[in-house]
Amino acid sequence: MKMNPHTAEQLARQRTAEFRAEAARRRPAASPVRTLRYQTGWAMIQIGLALVMSARRRHGAMSLELP
Repeated sequence: MKMNPHTAEQLARQRTAEFRAEAARRRPAASPVRTLRYQTGWAMIQIGLALVMSARRRHGAMSLELP
């Protein structure tokens, strides 16, 4: 059964609104505690910086100048 394009668009908008409302209900209120994504991002940055510093110590000062 083929659906009228106008009806399909209305149904899609309704579903999108329902999903957004559900997501808003599930989303925790803003809190002073940092999110897991934020903490994970900072941990990855710290690991990367530690690896770069470790490599520089092992291989001496690496020049970033272009020839």
